[in-house]
Formats: sequence, structure tokens, C-alpha cells
Amino acid sequence: MTHANAVTAYFDGLCPICVNEMAHYADAAPDMIRLHDCNGELPDDIDRDAALASLHVRLPDGQVVDGWLAFLAIWDRLPDRRWRWLAALTRPAPIRIPLNQIYLWLAPWRPRRTCRDGVCTSGTQ
Repeated sequence: MTHANAVTAYFDGLCPICVNEMAHYADAAPDMIRLHDCNGELPDDIDRDAALASLHVRLPDGQVVDGWLAFLAIWDRLPDRRWRWLAALTRPAPIRIPLNQIYLWLAPWRPRRTCRDGVCTSGTQ
């Protein structure tokens, strides 16, 4: 059963780091965090290239946030208070904005699997 305050995370399902991290969050709060691989079908308001460039999250009100704000939306819903503390500490703009820029700079360097004809190999994007 999904909670009314649940979010949907649009993540890169070909990135092993992304898959493991999102699975951790969804396992920790399965009624609060839904996962959607942005390599498959997407809602009309989610741009695939943008979603592959950074994490996107649909909030309960339908608004879509990305980058560091997307992580904050997820962390706020995890039962372990340490994640909520991390969200609270990194939410202020003087901290959040530089962290978002670092995240956007590092994201293209994440490993990605390349799949052709059912065979996948690891590499960088």
C-alpha cells in the first residue's frame, strides 16, 4: 500500500550505483518511495535526457524536482532519522546549491551498463 505522501523517483536503471542506492531507499520505505527507471516509458512531463542527467522525483502534489532537491524529497521520507537530519542540514541554499552543482558535475561520470541484444557490459556514460 502506498502512502499519500509517497514520491516517485525517476532514476537511471542502467547505472549500478543508482540502482543500488534507489533500492536501498525503496527497501527502507516501500510505502513512501516508488521507483521508476527512466530508460523505459515516462510520463509526458518527464524529459528522458534530463532524467538521465540527474535524479528526478515527483512529489505528492505532482510537482517534479531534480538534483539535490530530489534527494531531499527522498531522505525526508526515510524512517531512519539520520537521513532526515542530513536533509535538514543540506537544505539551506548556501549548502544545497553548491552540493547540487557538485552532484551535476559528477553525475555524467557514473558507471552505466550498455545493453545490446540482451547482453550488458559496464562502462561510463
